[in-house]
Amino acid sequence: MQNPIRLYGIVDGHENISFVIEDFQCIFFNSDPQPKSPIVLPQQQGFVLGRTPERKYVYIYANQKLKIWNKLTLNTWTYFISSFPDINRYKILCFEGGILNKLFFPSSVILEYTEKAAMKVKYQDDSLTYTLSVKNMSGNISIHSAPHERWSAEKGRSISTGGINLEITFDEEKEIQTFPEMFGYILNMCQFMAFRRNISFEKITFKDYVDNFPKMTDSVAECYVHYEHTNDTNKGIHNCLTFNMLGESVTSLLSSVVDNKPKRPSFNIGFIPDDDKTAAYITSIKIREICSALESEMELSKIQIQQEKAFDSLVGKLKDIVKEDRDGAHSLTDPKSYDYILGTLRHLSGALADRIEKCFSEYQPLIGEYISREDIDKLVQYRNTITHGNFMPLDNKLAETAFILIKLVYCCILKRIGLTDKVIRELFKRQLTS
Repeated sequence: MQNPIRLYGIVDGHENISFVIEDFQCIFFNSDPQPKSPIVLPQQQGFVLGRTPERKYVYIYANQKLKIWNKLTLNTWTYFISSFPDINRYKILCFEGGILNKLFFPSSVILEYTEKAAMKVKYQDDSLTYTLSVKNMSGNISIHSAPHERWSAEKGRSISTGGINLEITFDEEKEIQTFPEMFGYILNMCQFMAFRRNISFEKITFKDYVDNFPKMTDSVAECYVHYEHTNDTNKGIHNCLTFNMLGESVTSLLSSVVDNKPKRPSFNIGFIPDDDKTAAYITSIKIREICSALESEMELSKIQIQQEKAFDSLVGKLKDIVKEDRDGAHSLTDPKSYDYILGTLRHLSGALADRIEKCFSEYQPLIGEYISREDIDKLVQYRNTITHGNFMPLDNKLAETAFILIKLVYCCILKRIGLTDKVIRELFKRQLTS
């Protein structure tokens, strides 16, 4: 989210330190022309608090120690604006518009016709609300359209469907320092649903319940976020995975996003296109990401290939050798290296190509396309060759195989989070991964 207005003021508690923030670049100035020592800017949960002449408070994200002599420049990616100087927690995180308008079919405004063919406009609640029991995100998630009422002297009162709102209401209040993490979870989920990285939200706010009115909420602060891309995707709603189709599986999807860890990936989507233009391209980096994602999904789906007893025996011997070296006098410098080797041996359940073939044969009716074992072998061989620093040309056949295996990754994830075969077939017909 871009803020077209330049903000300026002073750092709260330091009348001699002023700031100017524009395009997410914040410059701090010290009014003392000859400071004897640097001033360390105070922070609250990683945010520097500034105050504007209009008594607006700006929470500038730094999350690093800031020392200023005469002038200091900070490039931040987020800041909050509020009328309150003491925001340290939030209860409700609300996302509005932007990509959400392509991820939800609104139905809050309906038309009814009377016997005399007169048209009546009615409002209905189209919200979808689900309980979250995800680690760090217990509460509920709700998405709905916001009716927009207008009045004109010529046409009178009219009502239409406005933007889409996604709200997360937490069981327990969150500290503001958790915002980057929570924002990242929702962004990644929506990127998966749109199969694009260049997405954004029109507005993000902290909300809380109004005193003496327990069912009413009000905005506490508005959050501004710097997105790396210039233009959002033009992909249409019919080519995306919507919340309507996702249904209760939204909780499982969000859980996969939250649980994702570098060493234990549960949501490996590094191959998603940066924008509409690059969606038609396959690169060597994408092929590596596709294979990594497939390895993760094979592990999560527990897809294994029956090995010979001799293979299992050999793996056991290798484990004994690694453990002996670890516990011996000539062990490696970094003990984590042994954890990595043993982890690799534990997960040896057949060649990747074997497991991909088995998985693809199971999900091929949902995907609706075909690739041969030879195609799979060539793509895995390509990944292995370039991973070891060697060159191998990337041809059209490899690219075609990669596009189909992207569908396989999506199919694995969609099945894992609980979508039905009927919904998955429909998504691929709508060219979700196009």
